[in-house]
Amino acid sequence: MRRSVAVLALLVLSGCAYEPEIVPPGAATGEQPSPPAESESPAPEAPVTRFTVEGCPVDEPAFCEPATNLANALVSGDSEAVFDLSWADRFDCEGLDTEIFPQCDHRASLSGYAIGTHQGEIYYQRANVYRNTLGFFVEAVDEGFTDDLGSSEMRVLGVSSCGAGSGRSYHVVYLVALADPDNAAFAARFLGTYELVERDGEWVIGITYVGQYTDWQLVMDDPLDEIACGNTQPWGT
Repeated sequence: MRRSVAVLALLVLSGCAYEPEIVPPGAATGEQPSPPAESESPAPEAPVTRFTVEGCPVDEPAFCEPATNLANALVSGDSEAVFDLSWADRFDCEGLDTEIFPQCDHRASLSGYAIGTHQGEIYYQRANVYRNTLGFFVEAVDEGFTDDLGSSEMRVLGVSSCGAGSGRSYHVVYLVALADPDNAAFAARFLGTYELVERDGEWVIGITYVGQYTDWQLVMDDPLDEIACGNTQPWGT
């Protein structure tokens, strides 16, 4: 059964695995696809923005290196590199607000990788499920999508800084248009952030916040301006 992007996002954020049903050419018959004719030449790839530590908009060298690696992984569509930068957590549910952690309604503890929604809910996923989640949100870019916010490619908008001292965190903010591989008729604009926190002396992705842009508009007057802690600073050149 085909699923729209909205339903697909709901399944992902509810903790279900997303497994695209993409069959390579020849897989059903065991045959290998024919190589392209010698006269054929591959289409030129669009240039990819490369981010540098020097252009990082935060005066925090220990943060800027992993944040730069994250930004480059996003625009390169490298979900495995994003996974490697992510932190798995584990803690008891006792005393936690179930409006923020809905899974604590039926669990004694939470573990895994955190996914946040536009409503402020946080869900935890096992490693294999989280990998599938990233595979969609990082790699399933709809190349033909356009809207009032522009074209579809992954765009890292910059960094939003939150808090101070030991409780500070930074959000790498991005825009992208994604398509459901199971249904070419569905595509949507997504806005998200990767919140980096300090754990064991390293800056890692603590929570991945993501949602359709129209969903963010339900809770914010201007999502691009208000996302995370607001005042997103762009990468320098």
